[in-house]
Amino acid sequence: TYDANTKLRSTLIKLHEAAGKFFAAQLGGTAEGRMARAYLADRGMTDEVVGRFRIGYAPGDGQALVRHLGGGDFEKEVLDKSGLVLFDAERQRSYDRFRRRIIFPIANESGKVVAFAGRALGDDQPKYLNSPETPIYTKSRLLYYLDRAGPTIRKLDYAILVEGYM
Repeated sequence: TYDANTKLRSTLIKLHEAAGKFFAAQLGGTAEGRMARAYLADRGMTDEVVGRFRIGYAPGDGQALVRHLGGGDFEKEVLDKSGLVLFDAERQRSYDRFRRRIIFPIANESGKVVAFAGRALGDDQPKYLNSPETPIYTKSRLLYYLDRAGPTIRKLDYAILVEGYM
């Protein structure tokens, strides 16, 4: 029904916003995250750029986000539909989709976080891992950072599209 879909979409947006804040806090708040921050600094990213793009870090233990979100207001069904959490075959144990990755939040045209892209540190594969499509995210309908770049694109009347997040 319309109300159920609207409620699910609203809850998923809240979940993604909470996850984005969690990932951002990990970047400077943990030893593992500080190593990721050093990598970003080596790539020329200042603290201002990291903050503006809300870049974060997903810890490598595979349970950090699950623990952070699991104690909150989010039911198993919502976690499953978010694409942020994966379940084992018996659906008894959940774990983080993004592990040991620099995280780039993907926002909709309203600036609400609806998905993430994660770049592996080291030789982990795949190098880039993206959120799957969900009730709030359809990859073919969003351009990364368009919510912020839109006014400038309209003003200049052109855009240059590039591949990747960096």
